[in-house]
Amino acid sequence: MFWLLLIIGLLVTTFTHAQETVVAGQVLNISDKNPISNVNIRFRNSTKYVQTNDEGFFLIRYTGRESKLIFSCVGYKTQEIKVRPGQSVGVQIEMMEENTLLQEALIIPGVNPANDLMRRVRLMRRINDISQLEGYSARSTEQNLVLLSKINQGSISKRIFEQLKTGNLSKNDSSLVIPLYMAESKYELTVSGKKQVSQNIFSSPESGKMLLEKLVGQMSTELNFYENTVTIFGKSIISPLAGIGNSYYNYYLVDSLNTPTGKQYEIHFKSRNPKNLAFNGRFRIDSLTYALTEIDAELPNKANINFIHNLRISAKYIAQPNHRWSCDTEDMALNMNYELLADDAHPRPEVFIKRTSKYSISNTELFHAQNFAKSDYDQITLNSKLDDLNNTPLLRTAKLIANVALTGNIPMGKVDLGNILQLARLTNIEGTRLTLPLKTNEKLWPNVAIGGYLGYGTKNNTFKYSAMAGYKLPGKKKRVINLSYTDDYRRIDYNYNNFLYHENPLVTGDEDISTTLLMLWSGDKLNPRKELNLSFFNDWNSDIESALYLRANKLYANSKLPMQTNGVDIPSLQQRSATFNTRFSFGERTYENHLQRIYIQNNKPVLSLTFEGGQYSVGDKTGGYGKLMSAVKQYIHFDYGEIYYVAEAGYIVGKVPYPLLEIPMGSEAGGYGIFRMNIPVQTGSGGYSMYQYNMMRYMEYAADKYVNLQTEFAFNGLLMNQIPLIKHLNLRELLSFKLAYGSLSDSHRAVLDYPVFMQPIKKPYMEVGVGFTNIFHLLSVQSVWRLTDTDKSGVFHWGIRCGLNVSF
Repeated sequence: MFWLLLIIGLLVTTFTHAQETVVAGQVLNISDKNPISNVNIRFRNSTKYVQTNDEGFFLIRYTGRESKLIFSCVGYKTQEIKVRPGQSVGVQIEMMEENTLLQEALIIPGVNPANDLMRRVRLMRRINDISQLEGYSARSTEQNLVLLSKINQGSISKRIFEQLKTGNLSKNDSSLVIPLYMAESKYELTVSGKKQVSQNIFSSPESGKMLLEKLVGQMSTELNFYENTVTIFGKSIISPLAGIGNSYYNYYLVDSLNTPTGKQYEIHFKSRNPKNLAFNGRFRIDSLTYALTEIDAELPNKANINFIHNLRISAKYIAQPNHRWSCDTEDMALNMNYELLADDAHPRPEVFIKRTSKYSISNTELFHAQNFAKSDYDQITLNSKLDDLNNTPLLRTAKLIANVALTGNIPMGKVDLGNILQLARLTNIEGTRLTLPLKTNEKLWPNVAIGGYLGYGTKNNTFKYSAMAGYKLPGKKKRVINLSYTDDYRRIDYNYNNFLYHENPLVTGDEDISTTLLMLWSGDKLNPRKELNLSFFNDWNSDIESALYLRANKLYANSKLPMQTNGVDIPSLQQRSATFNTRFSFGERTYENHLQRIYIQNNKPVLSLTFEGGQYSVGDKTGGYGKLMSAVKQYIHFDYGEIYYVAEAGYIVGKVPYPLLEIPMGSEAGGYGIFRMNIPVQTGSGGYSMYQYNMMRYMEYAADKYVNLQTEFAFNGLLMNQIPLIKHLNLRELLSFKLAYGSLSDSHRAVLDYPVFMQPIKKPYMEVGVGFTNIFHLLSVQSVWRLTDTDKSGVFHWGIRCGLNVSF
């Protein structure tokens, strides 16, 4: 083949001028040598490209001096070759498939996420195989077509097969085949088997009729991939869903899709050995039930089966009540050299076979009677994904890491240690602060949790503490009552109502071990507080939940949070409030960890609406106020990466002391080369908190009407993958943009004087960051610029921000 391509390349030189580069060739899959269509081919720094045809052939002309030719295709690793400018050559390129893993899946050391999903698919396959349900009844209509090619030529045979597979045989190509057999059969299907009720043979010459009927009859008329094998021509081909599938297949989790019936995962599978009777292809599964929703499978041409050199099967499934999926259509196409049909005119005839089946369920009431609800599938969730591997040290460690990553707690029998971020911190007030946080789990009381923490500061020799109790009311919906009391130090800009922020268990919004170990600095901006909180959570449905908070907080003044009225010191601020928050999501999965809810975010927005009404007492002044707040966050995946954004808006009614204003969360790290490291709010979203303005100082701004926006753009190596040597590091580009804007009335000064370091946002605050992530699959670095109010004293115009960032 290479010499043929070389000759083609030499021939085309007669049609080129001296400086034109001409490359002709074919692109093949390195594993099975099958041609790859729709491969993009271009010279570097050129916007013009060509694509390979159905047989993988291409021809590209170029008049520039660039020598590098780039081959790229979705699902394959990009390749480059060098050609001499002004020459004409023929090439054969072999491309390797690329394993692209789903962003959202949980990282478990030593475990392929696709294999983990496959384990859950296998655990559910007996439940999802509706043909095994008692009372199952269906009808199927099967159409079989057998054609004999008049011309035994590879390119023509391939074209006919591809058209036959899609059911669109062109008029020109139909004249190149002879219809040997066409039949339609109807069947009744039950648990006990399959019964033919009618058959119509539309056309078939007498020659070979009986042989072809036998040939078609040997095809399995029920391609059930939930079984361990699919039987065709008496040969058992291992199903990709088989219990022994890992011995025959490599699996790759490549995509997640939002469909009208919910989220689905797409898994590609590939035979470990092309000689085995195992398929290559892809299938999709429903994320709730792990049931098949569609499958495309192809037997490798090198498989140890006689006569057949193409076998492709596809099936689509349709959603039924109670999370059931039934087969809707099946298509099977193959072509073969069947020498038993040979005659003088056809010494080695090419036979094409196409079978199409359409199914209809006779008794859909069966699915209502089964009453399979979401709870039937909850047993196979994140918590049980490693149950069958718990005896291995690696997987015990992996389960511990997974539990900490999801919940922030370390299980210790009937008690959890955590939140782990509270274990230690370093602050100027307390010095080294050591904390013991404990909480009971479901092993002690399924519906009750009691816990808290005790912390000791070595510098001020002071104990601080918190206590809580929670009770989950009986019923299927989540209804939880919590009561807590805290006496501790907090960041002076701590926001009690930042609910979308606080729902991540690895982000406290306060000074913790992450700020000490990762930011490499001692916390400075804190003040003492006492907080009493009573809350009630209620689920309205799977997408809407609400919470009511009754708070009584006392904030004590210090040098970092001064409280004065006309220059007279005020010792404390008392606040009493009722807050009602409602959270809206769309098809988002959740994970229940005792009384704690963990959110597995999808690609749809999450909305939060909050109403607060309260009273305050500061010195001899009292007053009332109201707050209306909204927030939305979302991941958006696109071809070259992802976007993550958080947008907030709010309005405060009435006069309030300044600690109750909207205060954007700032940063005390310096600029000009000083590194700062944060735990990311969302895995894969970037290396620092989406809710923090990295070049803004603590309490630098305040507002009573405001809008805030934080965005991050993470690309999949769009530029880094093109740089020699650097591309082998698998770096990914990272951009960020943050904005805060609002207004502030002077009327609030009547309650408390504004501190000298706080002011209104007179013009939109903006900062932008540029960098890259996936350094050692762990770190990210951004160069961040402050764009507004850069002439102020004590602010940094620029800084380097380094963070932890783990993503697929």
